[in-house]
Formats: sequence, C-alpha cells, structure tokens
Amino acid sequence: MSGIIQPEVQQYIRNLLPPRTGIFKEMEQEARDKIIPIVEPEVGHLLYWLALTKQSCRVLEIGTAIGYSTLWLARAVLPRGGQITTMEINRPRFEAAQRYFKKAGVADKIKLILGDARELLFELTEPYDFIFLDAAKGKYIEFLDKCVELLQPGGIMVAEDVFMRGMVISGQIDKRRNKTAVTRLRSYLEMVMEHPKLETIIIPVGDGVTISTRK
Repeated sequence: MSGIIQPEVQQYIRNLLPPRTGIFKEMEQEARDKIIPIVEPEVGHLLYWLALTKQSCRVLEIGTAIGYSTLWLARAVLPRGGQITTMEINRPRFEAAQRYFKKAGVADKIKLILGDARELLFELTEPYDFIFLDAAKGKYIEFLDKCVELLQPGGIMVAEDVFMRGMVISGQIDKRRNKTAVTRLRSYLEMVMEHPKLETIIIPVGDGVTISTRK
C-alpha cells in the first residue's frame, strides 16, 4: 500500500466498492502471502469503469503479474466480444496468471505472452483503444512513444504506480537502486503531461495513476 492518501479515506472508499469474492479475493490473498505487486482494488475498479464507459474492445496490458488487473479489465471488455493482450516477463507470475485465467473461464479470450516488454511491445503494430502500463517503472519513458503510436485516437492509456510509494513526491528514496526509477518516473510525468498527442490527468488513487487520452 502506498500511503499517498490517508488510510481512513482509502479504507472508506474500499469499503464502498462491490465485495470482491471468489477469484478476486483469492488473488488478493496470494498477492499478500507472496508479496506480489497487484493494483489496489480501487484501481482495479477504476480500470473496469474506464474500459466499461469507453466501451473498450482492444486492450493491451504491459505487466500482467498474476492477472488481477487483467480480470478487472476482462469484466468490462470480454462480454462485448473484446480482446485483451497482456505480457509478463516473470515465469512464475505468468504461470499463476494462466491458472487464474483458466479458473475464471477466460483463458481462451486473453492472449497472455511470456517475455520482455522491451522486445514484445515494439513488435506490435495493430491499434488498441485501451492500454494499461504497469511494468518496471524505470521503463515507462522507454515505452511511452510506442504506446502512443499503438493507441487509437480517443483511446485511453493508464499508467500505474506513478508515485512509487510516495518517493516521486517526497524525494525520499528507500533504496539506492530506486533512485533511477524515481528520476525516470518524474520525467515520465512531465513528458506525458506535455505530450502533444495526449491529454492527461494525474489521480492520487492507489499509488498514483495517470489517465491519458489520445487527441
């Protein structure tokens, strides 16, 4: 958890969300037990709401983890015959996502790819109307222009964890190896806010998200 907003506010908002039962509850428990980073429930609900209200049909997710955010997006996209492509570099997490997609009955509707987004992303050519960026934070700058290229006009791009547990705001770095990521995230925020092809807002929900639409 990020500590970006007051814990009581975060908990109040979370308590108002529809109850997460079944597979979502199971995934949240696994993430806690194995210290796997997944989006907060309120961010998952935001992704669902955005994809639902925009009637998104072609979704690209960069960074699957165990598939928690993927299944939030699937709730909005798959009932209308949409498609989701998601990529994950970590094999154990990739295999966990496979397991959860099968359990949810959507494995045949989600294209799950094992590999490095630094290679896979740049092989893509087809357009998407929703892109969710939740990969290594230091790579957001590297991925930005390609994501904009793949994003259809009017499409949405969401980037997760842009405050990086508050370090981007405070400048107080918990580990030396995170210094570069924080610096790059700050640059990413400046770039995405000033990008000539995007309109962007920053929302202090979860650990901070940017929501951009292509002009």
